[in-house]
Amino acid sequence: MLERERLVEKDREPGLFGRLLRKVDGCDVKFIFDGKMDESMVTVDDPYERTSERMHLFASTEPVRGRVMLTPKGNYRHNGVLIELVGVISTFGESVQKLDFMRQDKRFEPDALRNPTPLEFHFSAPKEYESYRGINARVSYFLRVTIQRPVKNVTEMEEVWVSRVDEQMSDTQPDASRHRSYFRETVFGPQSTSMDVGVDNVLHIEFKYDKKIFHLGERVLGKVTFKVADMDIRYGEIGVVRKEYIGPGKTTDLMQSETLQKFEIMDGTPIVGEVVPIRLYLRSIPNLTPTYSSVHNCFRVLYFLNLVLITGEGKRYFKQQEITLYRRRGQDAPARSKAGLS
Repeated sequence: MLERERLVEKDREPGLFGRLLRKVDGCDVKFIFDGKMDESMVTVDDPYERTSERMHLFASTEPVRGRVMLTPKGNYRHNGVLIELVGVISTFGESVQKLDFMRQDKRFEPDALRNPTPLEFHFSAPKEYESYRGINARVSYFLRVTIQRPVKNVTEMEEVWVSRVDEQMSDTQPDASRHRSYFRETVFGPQSTSMDVGVDNVLHIEFKYDKKIFHLGERVLGKVTFKVADMDIRYGEIGVVRKEYIGPGKTTDLMQSETLQKFEIMDGTPIVGEVVPIRLYLRSIPNLTPTYSSVHNCFRVLYFLNLVLITGEGKRYFKQQEITLYRRRGQDAPARSKAGLS
């Protein structure tokens, strides 16, 4: 089983230059969100920068509201203040591409401040995509405040994390985890899927699992049946692979593959007719997200079950089958579990 890497947590405080700029400018800026406490913030991993960061969590249908607190260190004049909620898609291929796909703002007139002053905001624009941090793609939502000054404008930003529940899938897809037999029985019904894997005439196996659509807290049940086994097999693995495709959905799209979790299901050469059971709990996989078939025609994220057989000579034979993942009601926070598989 893969061990989850511990990433360095990013400092939320401004850097040295930012602190110096605030000191010279003479006004402190702080974001305060209504109904959000520091204790309920979520920790998000960033595989591109290899850091983690804590953010306030918002549902896709939840308004982003609160206030920006301006605390002057004396008489502070500005030529207007702009507060924005911005959604940005970033891709990191041959070059860095950024696209603003949503924006909502509120403007405040010029003023002279002498005391701490709250500037309230309420942004209810729909958030079409949920936040995502991958190897070569990212969806981000920022609160940005720009204070217009005579010499140089002052800008402060704070990122928030947005999760999006698939209401249609939640209503139409059965939740196997609610069944009493969830932890005991493997039932192969009409939704079951199977695939055959063969290597010449020395290996033939059938890989069967209970269905192809899963929510993020569900489990995958399956079995591997060996029909022909004349090959020296050292061990076998099952895993979950995420593939990021950068581009509008063409064969020329840049693809990045990442194995999120894998574990050994067998050891040694099996006999003909042997059945190896599979039970994989998705909630134990860190950084798991729903399937994104298309994010603004910029990128997509697909998931696959990956069956790998390793021979005594070290050769690897594998077969992949795509599965669809979705976020069900009650699964708002990003997955960062450290639990194991069984």
